[in-house]
Amino acid sequence: MKQETQDFLNFIDRELNPGIITIERWKEYLNRLPQIYNNDIAFRLLFDWHWTASLNSGRSWHKNLSICTEDPIYSKQVALINGAGAYYHKLNYQYRELILFHARTDLRGKSLLEIGGSLPNDLLFEHLGIDSYINIESPDYIEAESGKSYTDKHGDHERRKTIYCNAEDIHTKVKPESIDTIFSVACFEHIYDLPAALEACHACSKRGGTLYSYFAPIYSQIQQGDHGVIPQHEKFPEKPIGLHLLSSEDQRKKLINAGITDPKEIQDFLGRVNFDRVPNRLLYEDYERICTESPYGVLELDRQDCFNLSKLYANEFKEVRGSNPKAQNMMTIGFRVHLLKN
Repeated sequence: MKQETQDFLNFIDRELNPGIITIERWKEYLNRLPQIYNNDIAFRLLFDWHWTASLNSGRSWHKNLSICTEDPIYSKQVALINGAGAYYHKLNYQYRELILFHARTDLRGKSLLEIGGSLPNDLLFEHLGIDSYINIESPDYIEAESGKSYTDKHGDHERRKTIYCNAEDIHTKVKPESIDTIFSVACFEHIYDLPAALEACHACSKRGGTLYSYFAPIYSQIQQGDHGVIPQHEKFPEKPIGLHLLSSEDQRKKLINAGITDPKEIQDFLGRVNFDRVPNRLLYEDYERICTESPYGVLELDRQDCFNLSKLYANEFKEVRGSNPKAQNMMTIGFRVHLLKN
């Protein structure tokens, strides 16, 4: 391990402890993190492994002490980042993903465009040293969420700008090749025309600029992929797992067999399941194809899989397999993608 890395780990061990952490020490951690992450492969591998271990996903989801033991200094960093997001900004997974992105790309002095969210000013300009920030909020999503706008939580700032438009139209609102980095969390599953949105983002990205997105659940995931589109109903005391993936004919049969016989009630129920604009109905294969065939080059495409869902929901898997041949991968619940404009 490099001496610079060891000095950084010593700083974490000595200075970042409960009761003595100051905001200046935390800013120093954020300032030094990208340099260490990108210049020491051992640090990067351990840092990434401990993140996936904390999320119970990926290659490290199964912890076996006979194979590997967690390193306390890396587990500590995971806890610190999660804690800082909650304590300083009342953020959880959004903060985690932003710091992972920062570790990889170093956001200091960069222009940042965020799709589908709104980050606080102190985080952007004081903690991370971002030069300028634009956030995109979709009228479609605001309408679906009954008028909820994330931007309302934060005050004005001379270096931030909010644009209300759908992601597909970003290129009509943002100057071509003007953005260093694009960031999006829990949004891509809501974009109606994702290929068009990636084309629009690519037009706004500078040469060498990157796009980072984490989004879940994937619609084809049998357990959580419906993303709330299956309404509650007295005839279904528990959500019918996998109903969103059945063919339209089999969805209708399932409702009738449960005792829902009024044609308008069936129409309204299935309309909610299949036709609301938000979220989209893209399957795992769709996301993989769209991301890899976009104008961007692919730096990373990381899946989060629940490999044993077919054991937990054997009957539901069998039901969907017999009903809808399009639903192939029903275990992937999330994507982390990092794309580059060459």
